[in-house]
Amino acid sequence: MDRKNFFLGMACIVGAFALFFLTKPAPQPAGASVPAAQVQAKTIAPTALSPVLNTSLAPSTQAAKPVARADAKSFVIENERIKVTLSSRGGAISKVELKKEFADVTKTQVVIFNSGNDESALAIAVKNPTTGKLEAILSEFVAQPGASANSITLVGSLDGARVERTFSFAETIEAYSLRFATKVIPAAGKPAPSIWVSTGSWQPTEADSANQFLSVLAYDGDELTRVGLDVFTDSSGFFGLGSHKAESEHPVASVAKPLLWVASGNQFFASIVHPRDAAARGTRTEVMVLPVPLEAGKRSLHAFASWETVPAADLSRTLEGDFFVGPKEYARVAALPDGQVAVLQFSKLLGFISFGAICKLLLATLGGVHWLLEWSGSWSWGWAIVLLTCLIKIITWPLTAVQMKAAKKMQKFAKPMQDIREKLKDNPEKMQKELMKLYTENKINPFAGCLPILIQMPIFFGLYTAFQTTVELRLHSFLWIHDLSAPDTVFHIGGFPVNLLPILMGLSMWQSMRMTPNPSADSSQKTIFLMMTLLFPIICYPMPAALTLYMTIQNLLTILQTWLTKDEPDVVVIPPATKKVKG
Repeated sequence: MDRKNFFLGMACIVGAFALFFLTKPAPQPAGASVPAAQVQAKTIAPTALSPVLNTSLAPSTQAAKPVARADAKSFVIENERIKVTLSSRGGAISKVELKKEFADVTKTQVVIFNSGNDESALAIAVKNPTTGKLEAILSEFVAQPGASANSITLVGSLDGARVERTFSFAETIEAYSLRFATKVIPAAGKPAPSIWVSTGSWQPTEADSANQFLSVLAYDGDELTRVGLDVFTDSSGFFGLGSHKAESEHPVASVAKPLLWVASGNQFFASIVHPRDAAARGTRTEVMVLPVPLEAGKRSLHAFASWETVPAADLSRTLEGDFFVGPKEYARVAALPDGQVAVLQFSKLLGFISFGAICKLLLATLGGVHWLLEWSGSWSWGWAIVLLTCLIKIITWPLTAVQMKAAKKMQKFAKPMQDIREKLKDNPEKMQKELMKLYTENKINPFAGCLPILIQMPIFFGLYTAFQTTVELRLHSFLWIHDLSAPDTVFHIGGFPVNLLPILMGLSMWQSMRMTPNPSADSSQKTIFLMMTLLFPIICYPMPAALTLYMTIQNLLTILQTWLTKDEPDVVVIPPATKKVKG
């Protein structure tokens, strides 16, 4: 490959890296994130909520007296995975404890869904016919006889209508899913109003400082709509481009067809409201996304969703479905119906180039490899990454061998090529013809070295994208790494984290490039290689340890391959150095 094409290729690669890592949602103001370890939060005063949702409803929409949070009764149902606490205040879910998901590496507390949110998950709201605003139903709901450890029915009222809410676990559904049904039975002659239900909210994670994954998602079967905290934050944009004022509420409407599901989530966990069938989804869906104020000025998100259904013969309305509250494990969410795997939020290069397919393939392969290595104990996920890296290297080994042979061949003809460039530098057209003649006569493919890069770059971007939300790696240790889903910080110097893996990755990359045959004596190319060995560790420094572990092992295997093939005999060719180039 000549110098111009080389520089062009390197510029494209560096540019792709810069755009991929820098074109993310802008970080929120200080205090917009909260450590994952903080699973309990103080009660937020009702006045801190969005003005769209009133804690006291107008008589036109609710005749029953609202119940104060302190006076509400609690009901608990649970299975082996989640413990659901329901409140008599609105007959909804005040919190869900994920019994097998720890909050941090100390493993002293579990993750709690909807912590710090004044609104309950699956809370009911109705639209005030006068103001058009949503108002939460906070009246008393009473448990009916027959409640058990895994099923309960709560009954309340709404403007003279009877509201029945059933929550239960079923053996036929996902272990992190709760089956729910809400039926509004109106007084005679008056149709039941459309109801809205809340997705609940999650605490932001410490690793997601830009709140890239803290969002509300809505999916109609074709398109995924994402709403993040940036909508509720003032922004001056980029030199004024894209500037906007913070919204107090953000509506999302599905006019053409109803939404299949609506979810809220953070980096590793999601809550998904999924109506069971087409009848439950009706003809269209409306969603209202709202910020959730947390303690110390922190924020989260939740949404109220309404599926517009046709009233039954008795003018009642029923919304029933499944409510998933759990980790975004690939195998788990991929098994959920109607494309709920989209909650993984795979990033896109330049905003439109999707790596979803390769991410799914890599995660499925990683899960299969881990299944084979579960016997290895607490380090099983670390060994799975090592073995996955080896498998990828075995697949790409022939391509890398082609690259190395091409580089060695190009290196042999570096002097004749340089002579042609020097003698014909004033005649570019003839210079290209002579170079092509040299390539043809000696069977040189100047682009052979590019193929391995074109194959390996999507794998790298795919792993980078997948590992950011791979909850399977969360809190799992390996060697000195405490958490594979976070940087491998060994200690701090003056508050600056010292991460060992990115440093080892940079050193191994430098050694790998130093051993690779250089097809050109051009010192500028050596400078670019040196810059890349500095750029990659800087880019990967704050990334999950799983990714830098992969890169380091990959570099070590490349060094091994280079060492094993360094003494292979070259193809016998006729050196063209003796040929004269006519100027």
